[in-house]
Amino acid sequence: MQAIVPPPNMSLQTERIVPMQVLAMGFPRTGTSSLKIALETLGYVRTNHGFTVHTSSGAMMDMWIAAIKAKFFGEGTPFGRAEWDKLLGDCRAVADVPHILFAAELMAAYPDAKVLLTNRSPENWWKSFEATVVESRKPTLFRRFIRWLDPEQTAKSMQLAQLIFRVLFDTDHVTKDIAQARFTAHYEEVRRLAPKSRLLEFEVKEGWGPLAKFLGKEVPATAFPRVNDTEQFKKRVFGMRMKPVRMWAGRIVWALVTAGVPAALLLYYRVWV
Repeated sequence: MQAIVPPPNMSLQTERIVPMQVLAMGFPRTGTSSLKIALETLGYVRTNHGFTVHTSSGAMMDMWIAAIKAKFFGEGTPFGRAEWDKLLGDCRAVADVPHILFAAELMAAYPDAKVLLTNRSPENWWKSFEATVVESRKPTLFRRFIRWLDPEQTAKSMQLAQLIFRVLFDTDHVTKDIAQARFTAHYEEVRRLAPKSRLLEFEVKEGWGPLAKFLGKEVPATAFPRVNDTEQFKKRVFGMRMKPVRMWAGRIVWALVTAGVPAALLLYYRVWV
């Protein structure tokens, strides 16, 4: 199974070091994880995705939080080309949230980039979204615990996720009707904003054909990626949430070991010397 792996040393840039070539503006749970791998297979390295955002540095998540607050809550200055280059300067492509919240801004900043819309029926999309994203947001004591345990990354990731959700649906408690209406409205907006010559709307089940043709690439010999189904999503989220637990468990074990060695030496000295 292919997986999304955060690139090493992912950090804020001082300037753009590669051209932005593809803006994938489809909603989460429309095959965006598969699309990320497909785009990187076609040479669009790095493709930034929601999962890579949520496993990035605290500084990068802070900047995404600032971008959202500036646009949607009037706190701070809205981002322009300079800010997007700092945040995405090593990316040739982007996909998934939080990028889709800034469809108009990213198209304006990178007018030569091609635009992709991964789509699926609103009914099938909601079924998948509810079973994964909505389910993962249910409040639990464990979520509170890991947020307290790791204020630098896990807490910021949860704050960012909450902001994204609130902006996407204008509520913290989404229903099927609200979600599908916002889903449809987003796709209509992207179709309106993107020039037809630079827009491809497709479903990932169509495979390499439409995507490779639109981007002017040869069809790879490998099968089109199929990743991040419901069970894989749940495992990935669980793994992300267990990271601070494992981190602290390791620290505790190390502390016990390092504290135990001097104690053992002292006991040995008293008994045998």
